[in-house]
Amino acid sequence: MSEASYKAACHVSNLHDTDAAIQDVVTNVAARMGGRTDLALVFVSGHHVRRIDLITSSIYDLIAPGTLIGCTGVSVVGNEHELEGQPGIVVLALSLPGVELHTFSDSDIDWPRSKEDPERLIAAMQADRADLRGVMLLADPFTPIMGLLPALSDVLKRSPDVPAVPMFGGIASAGRQAGDNRLLRNDEIRNGGVIGLSFLGRLRVETLVSQGCRPIGRPLVITGARRNVIETLGGKPAMAAFQELAVELSDHERELIQDKGLFVGRVVSEYREHFGRGDFLVRNVIGVDQDHGMLAVSDLVRIGQTVQFHVRDAETAHEDLEMLLAAQQFDDPPLAGMLFTCNGRGKHLFSEADHDATTIRAAMPGLPIAGFSAAGEIGPVGNSTFLHGHTASIALIRGV
Repeated sequence: MSEASYKAACHVSNLHDTDAAIQDVVTNVAARMGGRTDLALVFVSGHHVRRIDLITSSIYDLIAPGTLIGCTGVSVVGNEHELEGQPGIVVLALSLPGVELHTFSDSDIDWPRSKEDPERLIAAMQADRADLRGVMLLADPFTPIMGLLPALSDVLKRSPDVPAVPMFGGIASAGRQAGDNRLLRNDEIRNGGVIGLSFLGRLRVETLVSQGCRPIGRPLVITGARRNVIETLGGKPAMAAFQELAVELSDHERELIQDKGLFVGRVVSEYREHFGRGDFLVRNVIGVDQDHGMLAVSDLVRIGQTVQFHVRDAETAHEDLEMLLAAQQFDDPPLAGMLFTCNGRGKHLFSEADHDATTIRAAMPGLPIAGFSAAGEIGPVGNSTFLHGHTASIALIRGV
């Protein structure tokens, strides 16, 4: 990768005054870019949502990006900072020669009418292009993303021997009511729906999804299920199977279950003899039927799937993220990164500020990072993309 060809600059401000904050951000980014900017990624906390038009116009005036995309979040991430409970504006500017950037929205997708005819989805995301490298998706929390995401994921799959095009992103989180959030797509400011950005051409996009859980016990096969309820595991009532396992747990693991709840990991690809952390899609246990010994989870389940119980804590979440980042030491340094971290992580989980951002920067010093604390994180596990919770979804961009 030639430094003269690709360029990135990121700056974040926690100033309360919107005029001062955006001036701080755009002047710093413009000075470091010193010319052509193909893409500006913009994330804004709810403190500044009423002046969102000023923010976008200032970016166009001083940075003049070819493409602008972003959204509002309860807090923003910039470089090594996660501005929890603070006002925040972050801009990541990128010069990407040889890269084509294509934006789309839910109006281009025409969901749910396109459910039966995926050609509209393919056209919206440019999914038929062999040089499609990655797709970023941002959505309003009051948009039914759960139905749309599997369809988008399916059209990004290639042949069985070729990994799917990675899709990543997050759910806007600045407002608790419909219409309170903002999605930014070039000069358009939306208060709902879905927007996306397809990266095509001379770059690589790699995604890391840290669910922050570890398996306990052993894998079990679902032998009875309906919708999101696991009735039996290995022929036994699901609770009975768990209680057998619980006898062998340490005191610390029992405390974690009592404190943080119990999780179930569903194996994404059954074509393995042994399963590790990255092989599971982790979901919460959301209900227990003591009379019948059944478990309800936050996902659809079916007979024949392999699952394993999981626990989550700060130590496990830190270890999981570090393990994913360790593999990056064998690759070229990325040009930039995007971090979509759950608004339930941060100080809520780690009891310290800036955990995910500083962990990434420790592994990749000086990496420009932009993102936000999301109300749901989008990222792949195996060859499919899912909506997660309590997760850090990371996208790394490299030139080629």
